[in-house]
Amino acid sequence: MYTSANDGSETDLWKLTRNYLMVTMFCLAFGAIYEHFSFGVYSMYMIYAFTVPLIGGVLPAVYCGLHPQTIVIRKRSRKMWRAGIATLTVGSIYIGALEIYGTNSIFSYIYLILGLLWIGMAVIAFLKDNG
Repeated sequence: MYTSANDGSETDLWKLTRNYLMVTMFCLAFGAIYEHFSFGVYSMYMIYAFTVPLIGGVLPAVYCGLHPQTIVIRKRSRKMWRAGIATLTVGSIYIGALEIYGTNSIFSYIYLILGLLWIGMAVIAFLKDNG
């Protein structure tokens, strides 16, 4: 019986890349539509919300897909990383909506803290697996 060190095949990494790319395109379209109907009020958080899944999801997934033999990524690391990227993306959209509305909230910092916490735990788990 054979078990992969990556807990998945190369096609899984390319499927993950495709999924991150779809989320990136959705965030780009959502931001453009939201900004169009915002009556000239803009938020950089809303405009650039697509960069979080692009830089944090697509680029690392493409890199890991190109070098599957040299990098060991366990399922728990991948899940924590995805949770961090999702939290940061939703937080960016949330902060952007609040800025467009003209207000702010103390809860917007929770997204940043939790997102960075998830990504930090993913990095620690990744380093432990490859250590």
